[in-house]
Parts: sequence; C-alpha cells; structure tokens
Amino acid sequence: MSCQCTKNELFDKRPDQPCIYCAHKHIAAARALYDLEIGYRSLNKSDAIGQLILAAWHYDKEHHDLALKCRECWLKIEKLENCRDRLAELQATAWRLITDQPQEKHHV
Repeated sequence: MSCQCTKNELFDKRPDQPCIYCAHKHIAAARALYDLEIGYRSLNKSDAIGQLILAAWHYDKEHHDLALKCRECWLKIEKLENCRDRLAELQATAWRLITDQPQEKHHV
C-alpha cells in the first residue's frame, strides 16, 4: 500500500483512507507535541489528541489494532495520565510497519 499524498491529491485525500505513511506522520507529530507539553497548560494536548485521531483513521480499516493503540494513547492524554512511553512504543511500531513494507514509490 503506497501513500496517496501526491501534490495533486494531497487536499483531496480522505482522512480515513488507509495509509501507513500518513499514520506514522500523525503519530510522530503527536509525540513531538506531547513532548513539548509542560504541565498541560497549552493547546499542545488537544493538538496531540487530534493527530492521534487522524492516525487511527488511517489505520482503522487495515490495522485496527494500531487504531486502538492510538485511541488508548489519546484517552490517556485526555485523562492527564503519562503517555510518553506508550507514544514512543506506538511510533516505533508504526515505523516498523513502514520499514517492513516492500519498497514502493511514495511521498513521505
């Protein structure tokens, strides 16, 4: 499954279209936002949750187990529970999914 995020299709792509590459980008963004969070005083918490929701949408049809892990992380963030280790594990899993794919032409 290659990424459909070409220059012409980027804005036409549905957020629930299966794409492991886009899901990884969203998880990486969520983790970066979460790591920037200091005492949950900024909007980073909401942005990180949104990124995890987008990742879950990309995973849901073909990698439902990973969609559930994204959900687990955003629920922990909502409850102000520590999610740093789980986000790191989720990002590592997402990256392995990409690197285990046959090399196809895609835009990351």
